[in-house]
Amino acid sequence: MWGRSRTRRQRQAEGLAAVAGPVEAADAAHQALLDLRRAVRGEVARIEALLDQGDGLPSDTIREQTLGAMGVFADLDVVSQQYQEVRTATVQAAEHGVEVAVPWLEALRGQVRTMTDLRETFAGYGESFVYLRERTERLRADLLPLREGAHAALRAAQDELTEAQGADGWHDWRADLTALGDRLTELDGGRVTPTARQKVSDHYRELEREVAQLRGVMAAAPR
Repeated sequence: MWGRSRTRRQRQAEGLAAVAGPVEAADAAHQALLDLRRAVRGEVARIEALLDQGDGLPSDTIREQTLGAMGVFADLDVVSQQYQEVRTATVQAAEHGVEVAVPWLEALRGQVRTMTDLRETFAGYGESFVYLRERTERLRADLLPLREGAHAALRAAQDELTEAQGADGWHDWRADLTALGDRLTELDGGRVTPTARQKVSDHYRELEREVAQLRGVMAAAPR
């Protein structure tokens, strides 16, 4: 009895010793993946915080560029759960000896390969999101003077429309000015989708030109 108990303890000790290094390495790979996920989630949150502020950023267009990572986040949750299950099974198998643990060690190595591949994918997303955030911040700064110029022009046109009340064409001017105001509201709200040929900044410049043209028409009209 004593001999069998001693043999069992020895077998358990040898099994646990055999898996200690691989489990430690796998834990490190898993933790690196979790750390990277946290960093990428943080970058997505920083991008999200820039959106829907009424400053002209095309929020929906920018947000679409982060959607690809959502599927990877879901994949990571599955991989993380599978890893924990394989890790637990590996340690439990090791308690019965090295031979019993060998198949689970191979499964553990497979999990490490999967996590390494996923980490590389995540790293690519992380770099892309840093670039997207920096580009978004630059765009917001670039749009500020254009947006302010468009608003100033529209306010001036509204004041001139009030002064021109009663003139021929006044009702048409009011309708045109209302339409321009609606377009500016859409621009500020980020509801205008930019294209390669017409960026958000182009929309602001175009709108300010149209306001200037309307102001010219009103100024030239006989009173």
